[in-house]
Amino acid sequence: MQEANKGVIDLTDRVLKELLKKPGFKENIRTVLQNIDPDSGRRLVRTLMWQDPEFFLGALGAVPAVANTLIQCVDELLIQLNEKFSPQLLHDFMKSIVLSLDKDTLENIVRNGKLLGTQLWVVAEETYNEQHAAHSKTEGEDHGK
Repeated sequence: MQEANKGVIDLTDRVLKELLKKPGFKENIRTVLQNIDPDSGRRLVRTLMWQDPEFFLGALGAVPAVANTLIQCVDELLIQLNEKFSPQLLHDFMKSIVLSLDKDTLENIVRNGKLLGTQLWVVAEETYNEQHAAHSKTEGEDHGK
């Protein structure tokens, strides 16, 4: 039995399979990737956040689904890389990528990410504890009846 289509990621997968068969599509993607302008990224974030804060905050509500999708994608990427590519090829490829990264900004991301992650983890732990306490209380009440 074939698994039912689940949503936007499933749709993206099916569409991408067809598009990747077309040389014109792949050439257009290469052109777009060659013209990424990292220096405009900060302005893009400010536009997304402050042009319409309500929209931005609403979009943040999708973060768990996006994060879980990325987690699954990275897990599968690592599985595929480990199974299909030689260690030497991966070493050489990663070396070329690392040398192309903006080290100072990457260090800022790690520092700021740790700070924000620590603050958000406190909220997450409180939320999980409250949920567990409420769930435990409800179960206890059911057993007393």
